[in-house]
Amino acid sequence: MQRSTSLWRECRAECLGTFILVIFGVGAVHTAVLTMALQGLWQVAVVWGVAIALAIYATGAISGAHINPAITIAFAAYRRFPLRKVGPYILAQLIGAFLGAATLYLLFHNSIHQFELTKGIVRGMPGSELSAMVYGEYFPNPALFGTGAQAMALVSPALALGAEAFGTALLAFFVFAVTDTRNPGRPQGGLAALMIGLAVAIIISIIAPLTQAGLNPARDFGPRLFAWLAGWGSIAIPGARGGFFTVYILGPILGACAGGAVYQWLLHPAMPAATVDAPSTIPPILQGEHPMSTKPHLVLVGGFLGAGKTTLLGQAARRLAARGQRVGLITNDQAPELVDTKLLARAGTAVKEIAGGCFCCRFGDLIAVADQLMAEMDPEVIFSEPVGSCTDLSATVLQPLKEHYGDRFHIAPFSVLVDPRRLEEALEPRLRSPLHASARYILRKQLEEADLIVLNKTDLLAPEELDELRARVAERFPETELHCISALTGEGVEAWLAAVLAGRPAGQHILDIDYDTYAEGEAVLGWVNATASLTTSTTVDWDAFSRRLLQVVQRRIQARAGEIAHAKLLLATGRNHLAANLTRSQDLPAIQGALPADSRAVEITINVRAEMAPDILRAIIEESMQEAAETAITVHLAALNSLSPGRPQPVHRYTEVV
Repeated sequence: MQRSTSLWRECRAECLGTFILVIFGVGAVHTAVLTMALQGLWQVAVVWGVAIALAIYATGAISGAHINPAITIAFAAYRRFPLRKVGPYILAQLIGAFLGAATLYLLFHNSIHQFELTKGIVRGMPGSELSAMVYGEYFPNPALFGTGAQAMALVSPALALGAEAFGTALLAFFVFAVTDTRNPGRPQGGLAALMIGLAVAIIISIIAPLTQAGLNPARDFGPRLFAWLAGWGSIAIPGARGGFFTVYILGPILGACAGGAVYQWLLHPAMPAATVDAPSTIPPILQGEHPMSTKPHLVLVGGFLGAGKTTLLGQAARRLAARGQRVGLITNDQAPELVDTKLLARAGTAVKEIAGGCFCCRFGDLIAVADQLMAEMDPEVIFSEPVGSCTDLSATVLQPLKEHYGDRFHIAPFSVLVDPRRLEEALEPRLRSPLHASARYILRKQLEEADLIVLNKTDLLAPEELDELRARVAERFPETELHCISALTGEGVEAWLAAVLAGRPAGQHILDIDYDTYAEGEAVLGWVNATASLTTSTTVDWDAFSRRLLQVVQRRIQARAGEIAHAKLLLATGRNHLAANLTRSQDLPAIQGALPADSRAVEITINVRAEMAPDILRAIIEESMQEAAETAITVHLAALNSLSPGRPQPVHRYTEVV
């Protein structure tokens, strides 16, 4: 519903923007032809240019102010404007142009009638192009060359098509140039709209004698359709010489695509990478990619297993959605079938999953999936949750994002979420910890590279405990901003959101890291992802079953001297679901949600990360499910994946901050 409401708002803005364009621009043609109040082509051209600038300033913050089907199509081809919006935008533009023409007729119909009487023009008959030209375009320009055979010989249909295509190609080229965030020569201080208007005025001065310089299928066809209804008949459509479709619709579309291609292929790649240190001075809506903010904010939220990343992202997504913003999420794991992905999807969030490696090793997949989200739902914010055992993300993910994709995304500061007890283990190396030393190394490195350290689960801390942790973090990481939140209750989440979406620099710390120790820290963990169907013929306390299952897993892992890094499960049937998790071997299971006791068929997804061999962990999960089910529940195993992560092999690794 939010998407359709947003699109409706954007289409209304496109309609109004095109209406403004026609009222002033086509109105200037009315004034010049009918009353001679404007003298010379340049005066008319300047009014057109100012009209375009005003339309952009008035409506661009809502729709992007394309106000031209040719530009909309070029943006879809080269600037990732969503294809689903192309048709509605063009229809809105045509409606705006038609309404503009109708309004002008109400204002000028007496003047048009007097002009036709004075010139001996019979509306709808040959020669009435002289009055019809105040709505649609003709070649050559009837006001300059007349409508006789000698005039017709000056501009052939092929030449007219070429002129319209060339003029619109120039327009698209300059639109792309002045709105490219990687172009250091682009207009500053919100002057892009004026520069686009000036470009149109100059192009009209050159092309208008040949074809009246339509350069815009909506500007031509909307008023032309009105003229057809107002009595000009075949003089309006298809025109005295025909060709209105090829010259004034197809020509501008081909030209805009050609002009956009020239800029994107020849100049854009040579531009320096966009920086994130200062926000663009171009109004975002003029950049042609996203109507409300041009580029989505890409927010990476890392942190060790069990830190509460999924809870935080679900909380943040709900808050942004409540404000009418579109939010997408990308989850990440070493294997498919994530509890996190399914839980977020059931909450109504657009979520995609990247499995088989961390973002650093699947960097291309990260970009591809983000592009899919942009094409499908045009998000304003994309949250990305990397694998909990990964680090060195500033060097391997954030720096290449900034250098190569700063024109696609606003890269947000890197947040690292941490559990209070894990934070204690990271801050005090000599503290006895159930985690393997190499796993603790990963935890420390995650904190070292953070732009923002986010201390979660503060609802579990006494005030004096929280104050002590704040002081120790400030002492250990004096240059890193600390946020204290409870993702569960929502406390502190708004302040964190404001910080990550404020346009601050991202990836400001590059790690000095030992990849051998890093690889060992990942390899000590066994990973199991399982899915199964649970069926029963009696009522079941599914809350008790979930607790029992996690406690059986806990007991069996402890019996093998293993340590749980994270264990979570999701039970789902119809619209109901129940989630349970453990973040340490010593914890009690935490339960959220509920299932009706009379649920007879339930789908279960379980993810466990523990310090032990993956084949042993796999056997534990199989045995635990059967034991917890007892005799009342039948387990039908659908998938069971176990692994130990391999050595990280990043696609990129930068040694300096971009």
